Amino acid sequence: MTIAVGLDNYKICVYSTSAWETLWTLEGHSEKVSRIVYSPDGNQIATSSYDDTVRIWNIHTGNRLHILDGFDGDVNGVAYSLQGDQLASASDDMRVKLWDTEECLHVLRGHTTYIHSVAYSPQGDRVASASSDNTVRLWDTSTGEGRYVLTGHTHTVFSVMCSPNGKQLASASWDHTARLWDTGSGECLHVLQGHTDEIQKVVYSPQRDMVVSASNDSTVQLWDTATGVCIQTLTGHSGKVSSIDLSPQGDKIASGSYDKTVRLWDVRTGVPSRPVSSGHTGVVYQVKCSPRGDIAATCSGDKTVRLWDIKTGVCHQTLRGHTSNVSCVEFSPQGDQIATGGDDGTVRLWSVDKGACTHTLAGHYNWVWKVMYSPQGDQLASASGDNTVKLWDVTSGECRITLAGHTNTVKGIVYSPSGSQLVSNSDDRTVRIWDVATGERNFILRGHGSFNNLVYSPQDNQIAATNDDSTVRVWDVGTGECRHIFIGHNVLVWFVTYSPKGDQVASGGDDGSVRIWDTKASTCLWTLSGHSGMVTKIVYSSGG
Repeated sequence: MTIAVGLDNYKICVYSTSAWETLWTLEGHSEKVSRIVYSPDGNQIATSSYDDTVRIWNIHTGNRLHILDGFDGDVNGVAYSLQGDQLASASDDMRVKLWDTEECLHVLRGHTTYIHSVAYSPQGDRVASASSDNTVRLWDTSTGEGRYVLTGHTHTVFSVMCSPNGKQLASASWDHTARLWDTGSGECLHVLQGHTDEIQKVVYSPQRDMVVSASNDSTVQLWDTATGVCIQTLTGHSGKVSSIDLSPQGDKIASGSYDKTVRLWDVRTGVPSRPVSSGHTGVVYQVKCSPRGDIAATCSGDKTVRLWDIKTGVCHQTLRGHTSNVSCVEFSPQGDQIATGGDDGTVRLWSVDKGACTHTLAGHYNWVWKVMYSPQGDQLASASGDNTVKLWDVTSGECRITLAGHTNTVKGIVYSPSGSQLVSNSDDRTVRIWDVATGERNFILRGHGSFNNLVYSPQDNQIAATNDDSTVRVWDVGTGECRHIFIGHNVLVWFVTYSPKGDQVASGGDDGSVRIWDTKASTCLWTLSGHSGMVTKIVYSSGG
């Protein structure tokens, strides 16, 4: 079995899912690859691109079989019929083209502006197209003639999909609605109203009479296809959830959001343990629970840090001193001190009991993205937009070592469990492993894109990192070799963490899903779906 992935460099990588090895790198497109689809028999893939072409490849040899050209604009989508004998393409040139995978059979004209999506009926006798002209068109694939023009949307139609039985068609629009259509008559059966922002995608459930819509309003809605009634709306904060953390006892979750609030949730009931805790007047960028389990610390765009009582939800300390956004916060292992980093380029150390700043660590000349204590608690590392990592003595406040070498912003740092090594990830698309005692660089790890997040395994022998190329990569810290590439997310992956035993890795990204990976078998064990927005953090319980 194989998986094909489009890369930022206009290439397509084909991986074997049995060994997670690269079988082929398909080169030829000169602009972004907009869509990749497998043929129903799995022997070919078709790729559409903004270079105005569609290319067909042999999946077993990596050879290019055909180039389908003649487009006068970006090709936004491509789809195989379920029978595999036809291919449809959607382009900015306002035309849908039907191909026999080598020659153009029909050119379908009628749309008056960009076409974003195409989808075949299960029987292969019809194809639907969605356009910025606010319409959906249904075409006869044997003759190329238009059957129906489905009107009613008042803005761009971005996505279209046929039901599993072929009797219905669903369309998603930027007018905040989805519509269900009868493919036999072209009539609109239901207008699905409820979203408050643009709808980007609609998907039919293969098992139930249900369609799912995803919107820019940060919600996902489930609809009954027979009645058009919304079954459920998946909601949470009123803004993007920027951070979550679990108390050491595992009974409370703290969450911070772009809606400027902090919420404390009871894990057993799944409901807030008390009303929303407000007080910040800016975005809450991060929330951290104390190792002692009694306090949660939050940092905000309002230039403050707040300490909250986890049981009561009451704010009992507001720490002021930063002169700009406070972007990160971290408790010391003992829980008696916190470190904060800000856009003012400083790191500040605070006494939790006194609520006072004990040291201001100056030296970075750009914003501080991340701070982290060593496992022993005697050292603090800070990552900055000045492309460096600094190691500080927390007692004296002096900078011990500056780790230089990255050529772009350093966004992540993590100590090894033993504290002897530090790993940093940067927008220069590298991960670097450093010797903490000497400041020497041990290895440079490279991937296909920028690394967003990284974590050490509990056994101290591996690190897992997320990539802009939608993958999670596992590296051997002793050799610097990439051991596994986990492929499954189809968007940016923001967060990754190991289970306490180190036998699993959990990852979350923009697609709202969490995936659990087996670190020995290199397989995806589970895909956990249900979030209506990006997944920014994942926490295992102490028992795993």
